Amino acid sequence: MQQNKQLKKIKALLLASLVLPLAAAELGPVTQQDTLWSLAKAARGDAPYSMYQVIIALQQKNPRAFIGDNVHHVQAGAVLTIPTAEEIAAIDVESARQKVEADEQRWRDLQKQQRIGRKAAGKPKMGYSAQATMRLIQQAVVTKPLVVTATTPAQNAVPAEPATVRVPMAATATATASSTASPPEHWTDRLQSDSTFGLDSRWYAKKGLQQQAQASISASLLQEWYWQSADETDSFTFSPYFRVDQRDPERNLIDLRQAFWLRVGSGWELKVGVDQVFWGVTESQHLVDVINQTDLVDNIDGETKLGQPMLQYNLFGDWGTLQTFLLPYFRERTLAGPDGRLRLPLPLLPDEALYQSGREQRHLDWALRYAKQLDQLDLAWSYFQGTSREPGLVTLGNSGFFSPYYPQMKQVGLEGQWIVDSWIWKLESIYRDYHQNLNAQNQYTQSQLGHFYAATAGFEYSMVGVMDSNYDLGWLMEYQYDSRGMAATGPGQRDLFLGARLAWNDEAGTELLFGFAQDLDDRGSRSGMLEASTRYNNNIRLRLDAWFFHTYRMDQPIWWFRRDDYVQLGIDYYF
Repeated sequence: MQQNKQLKKIKALLLASLVLPLAAAELGPVTQQDTLWSLAKAARGDAPYSMYQVIIALQQKNPRAFIGDNVHHVQAGAVLTIPTAEEIAAIDVESARQKVEADEQRWRDLQKQQRIGRKAAGKPKMGYSAQATMRLIQQAVVTKPLVVTATTPAQNAVPAEPATVRVPMAATATATASSTASPPEHWTDRLQSDSTFGLDSRWYAKKGLQQQAQASISASLLQEWYWQSADETDSFTFSPYFRVDQRDPERNLIDLRQAFWLRVGSGWELKVGVDQVFWGVTESQHLVDVINQTDLVDNIDGETKLGQPMLQYNLFGDWGTLQTFLLPYFRERTLAGPDGRLRLPLPLLPDEALYQSGREQRHLDWALRYAKQLDQLDLAWSYFQGTSREPGLVTLGNSGFFSPYYPQMKQVGLEGQWIVDSWIWKLESIYRDYHQNLNAQNQYTQSQLGHFYAATAGFEYSMVGVMDSNYDLGWLMEYQYDSRGMAATGPGQRDLFLGARLAWNDEAGTELLFGFAQDLDDRGSRSGMLEASTRYNNNIRLRLDAWFFHTYRMDQPIWWFRRDDYVQLGIDYYF
């Protein structure tokens, strides 16, 4: 018996020595259809090695093809050199598994930030701009900017999304000896264009409190142009967004999601124009996210944002990242009209907004944010001073109508996440202080203005390859606290959020996220959500979203939404 085992082992080693040398010495160029698993499988062939060993060996053999030392950040266009049998065998299986799973957690958190960014910009998963992806990776993965050179296609590529790899910003063939004879490059060769047409149909379980319709259809169009200079130090992004709704005129929107010039230097970058900036790490709510205004009529989760005019200057180094913002113009929050759903049953005049500042929308706001990565711990401190993005409601004299009111405020924020094996521990907390010098016409109660603090803390635990399958399952739990109690403007005064995230890891990029928030002071008050998406083909993505609200108490913020449970089916067409 022992002799048979030895013969099998010798046979496997001989097979590996035959298969690997006969296989191609290189893999690639990596395309959008490749996955990390398929690349490792091709490199392994029939050799008796763990896939984890092969993945780590591929990374060690091709360090420049993996951004941020993360195995899930494969650069599109990269040509990977296949490691030898000895190099693969030298990798410890358990250490390799821990590395792959730890990198998966970091990538998942980055995915979440990108998902928020795509929602706020109205962008599809595969249409996210190359420049925006690079900026997110610079902020969330490394502590200094990636210095991208134009020496090879692999170095000029864009980082991959998990399971699939992005197409390079400018598709280029592998360099050959004849490439020097190519005609001079025109500036339009560096112009990238993406278009997305979206169609959403929403169904409500009941008629609204004001007898609004149970169904509505909306259509949207997002156009994006991105240009980068030949030396990759200057870029320009322009993204107009259009939306029209069947029922609610307040949902009709023409917006500039992005329209900015970016200059990148050694350890710094300067941005001027309109952009979207996202802060925060938690899933259930985003307390610290204060730069951009919320497009509330798009989705009640608050993750869709309007473009914000800004001057932004960032400094990068081993000491961390410092971001500075000057915000010269304020965007008012979108609110549902009389024929819209998910609205307060009040006679509201959203176009008659009032401001505490005499400069109104032209008040100069400013903000700072410092971020530092300490091994597996990511921390960020932020400070904001200016017009509150969250409006209150005040009466307009004796007219009986209400108007949005935007006071001045100061906010200090803290973000943190700690990655330990398959766990991500998360924290967001803020301290906010409202200015109180209000005139008699626009009085608020002390419970509505003043100062308060709030926090959201919890974890996400991920199970990669559940039961040896391709599925990844993540469990989420977060506790929400607001010192204002029942006077809080949102439902998270003392709630517990529980959720699950399931990724199929298939070619369609199928994902599902489900969660619900339970009020710990009132067992009868809860809300829940579901988000799911899958790609039908290269041009079409299907989306499914749903929300429900349940309470018996009038003092609960969700009381006014108790008849607004809905399901929404969306289709995105990329062209």
